[in-house]
Amino acid sequence: MSTRTTETILNILIFISLLILLFVVGYPQYKEAQPIKVRIGVDKSFGALPFYVAQADTTRRYFNIEKITPEFVPIKGNPLEGLKNGEYDICAVPWYNLLISPSINGDTVKALGAVAFKGIFDAVIIPKGTKMKLLKDLNGKKIGYLTDDTYIFNLIEQRFGDEKLTKYTKVPLTVEELQTALQTKKVDAIFLTEPYRGNLLFAGDTILDEGLINRYIMPALPYLAIVMRKEYVKNNRLASYRIKNVVDGVLGYLRLRPEIGKNMLTKINDWPNDPVYLANIKMPDYQRLAEIDLKGIENYQTFLVRSGIGTCGIKPQEFVFEKIDFRR
Repeated sequence: MSTRTTETILNILIFISLLILLFVVGYPQYKEAQPIKVRIGVDKSFGALPFYVAQADTTRRYFNIEKITPEFVPIKGNPLEGLKNGEYDICAVPWYNLLISPSINGDTVKALGAVAFKGIFDAVIIPKGTKMKLLKDLNGKKIGYLTDDTYIFNLIEQRFGDEKLTKYTKVPLTVEELQTALQTKKVDAIFLTEPYRGNLLFAGDTILDEGLINRYIMPALPYLAIVMRKEYVKNNRLASYRIKNVVDGVLGYLRLRPEIGKNMLTKINDWPNDPVYLANIKMPDYQRLAEIDLKGIENYQTFLVRSGIGTCGIKPQEFVFEKIDFRR
């Protein structure tokens, strides 16, 4: 083989080596710069609100910053079951459901953010002008409640006997039915949590009683957990790292700018953007991963066990991701 041929082969090998080196060095940077699709389970409640705000054109567009392309998937039925079935990658679910069913086929569902009710966030609503004054006046009446809040209604009704309320008909309602259920006499009263509580009061109805969650369950209720499957986080490091940053950022933003959340809530529900209404909307406590109230979860867990629901066999920390779970 001639010297010239040898030099040509060496040059080709060097060129190929450089291409491989550029690929090894450059591909991770290229991949890092690409947007990642994340499927997000959404409805029109407090749980989905952070994701709508993250997408909105505010001072910080969190999905753009973290290079995430969100795919909003409407939640149908139980959101926890939808997550377990792979319909979406992240969503908000009631802590109640998570505490009694955190696992599926060896996988575990864990929280990276939370929503809590602190203070009075619920009421029994009746039509204005109704002569009823006390809960016991609902004996023989029809009491409605939002289907998604069935578990809350079931928990508080265990104490209705304390109010001498013993005979009534339970009527589950969809969100679409709430606005007309009282006027059409489908129900005589509705038990509601925020934001639907405030919406009916703004429409002209009135309160028969309020603060039942506070009175019968606990003062600061762990309401929703923003969750992902542990296996998803393990197998999708970059996506889970980015969405965790989005959740942390937007939850902190909502605590500083609750008016942004209120405006978005009225927009996605097609409610009136009235200053009086906005002023009366009660926003829950949005908790980032490091701020999740583990003691509150423990207290809720204990309450449920005393009510004959679930078990205390799992420690509160085991329902929550750790920062190290999102290492890259």
